[in-house]
Amino acid sequence: MNSFQNIFLQNFSDKEIHRTIFLESVIRKMDIGVHDYEIGKPQRIEFNIYVVVKNDNKIFPDNIEEVVDYEYLIEIINSKIEKRFSLLETLANEILEDVLSPVKAMAATVNISKLDIIDSGKIGCSVSRLK
Repeated sequence: MNSFQNIFLQNFSDKEIHRTIFLESVIRKMDIGVHDYEIGKPQRIEFNIYVVVKNDNKIFPDNIEEVVDYEYLIEIINSKIEKRFSLLETLANEILEDVLSPVKAMAATVNISKLDIIDSGKIGCSVSRLK
């Protein structure tokens, strides 16, 4: 269970039905970082976003207008990659604010990782918030 699921379970009634939409393992190149070796040298950034969506305890018809279209998550990421950030935390906070903009969005977690900094693995940050 990830931190997002823990936050969710602690803050919502077990009688409520909610959906989680997500975007995982999306990689984009962007200019980010505070070190001289990072500035002006785009690096691979991995994005993982999870959004709890209010469901009103009903089953939706098979119609895109009835749900939050997860494509808005891709649009948010694409809108940020041309901008230069010094800190992953700043980028994550900006994305989180945009992710929570739909009326039906109730909570979200944004995980961002740099893939090119260490020999193996990744470093990054995660921000979560209830609306």
